[in-house]
Amino acid sequence: MKKGGVFLSYLIFVVLVLFIFFYFSSRQITEESSVNATENVSLEEKRFTIEKGDSLKEITSKLKDQGIIKNELLFQAYAFLSNARDNLLPGEYNLPKEISLKSLLSILSTSPLAAEKTVTIIEGWDNKKIAVCLEKNGLVSQDDFFEALDTLRSDEDFLSLYEFLPKNIKETKASEAFQGYLFPDTYRFYEETTAQAIIKKMISNFANKLDAELILGAENLGKTIPEIVTLASLVEKEASLDQDRRLVADIFWNRIKINWALESCATINYILGEPKERLSFEDTRIPSAYNTYIHSGLPPGPINNPSLSSIKAVIYPLENNYCCFLSDSEGRIIFSKTIEEHNMNKRIYLQ
Repeated sequence: MKKGGVFLSYLIFVVLVLFIFFYFSSRQITEESSVNATENVSLEEKRFTIEKGDSLKEITSKLKDQGIIKNELLFQAYAFLSNARDNLLPGEYNLPKEISLKSLLSILSTSPLAAEKTVTIIEGWDNKKIAVCLEKNGLVSQDDFFEALDTLRSDEDFLSLYEFLPKNIKETKASEAFQGYLFPDTYRFYEETTAQAIIKKMISNFANKLDAELILGAENLGKTIPEIVTLASLVEKEASLDQDRRLVADIFWNRIKINWALESCATINYILGEPKERLSFEDTRIPSAYNTYIHSGLPPGPINNPSLSSIKAVIYPLENNYCCFLSDSEGRIIFSKTIEEHNMNKRIYLQ
């Protein structure tokens, strides 16, 4: 081919590429203006991750697979022509389901989300165990966590957000503040988060789980949310199966009704700080407001942060005519209808 023909072909190609670039550039700007004009519209977001070392092709393929872009070739061409192909930053992004190519490339080259850590808070953990977990995961120190609990329990603006919190929260020990309301779940926390932000997120989660139906159930039972959560924390440690929890909850409510001490081993283990498989008589006589062997009624507050299962069990107890129960060596709950039957079960299952 003659030089003139090669040059003409090249010129046509360049003009065509420039036309495509400017056409879609102006189109994206128009779309972007349209989106910005509807600021009150909440677009669905998708979490998107660029791994370190991902090529433009790999990034493009993932964007297509997640439905964020429709045309892989167009995205790559736009990235190339806008000099963005080598500037896409590894990290996580929250991307609107509908976004212009110009905005998409701008975000992927400038604004990754802060790094996060996934942490699981186990059902039935008390505040001290949560503090240890957060420190081990490199998020906040135990001291910072307890200091944040102390600060927030005196923050009237924060307390006013949640009517279910106990009225005497300022009188509790700092380490026990909000215990029962730090909902056990799997969380994603920013690595640069604060102890206050963590606590607020967990209490907000509790508030979301405590729906209108559960609140109505507590009202129908004639109980406050602090009473529900406190008993749920005992049920959490006494039984693991949902039905057993509902049976235990009914036994406890009946005991409270007739002023019979709850005699919950869980409260003694809470006082001791470390659980014992078998409590001694002396253990059950430890002087403490949390000792449900020597004090009738509920303890002063929750002894842990219970699961939703235990909260529901307490709100919807399963009516029965048992008065006592115990756990055998395999964790099975053995129920008794009389004290005599309970003492016999002790001899059978606790030898």
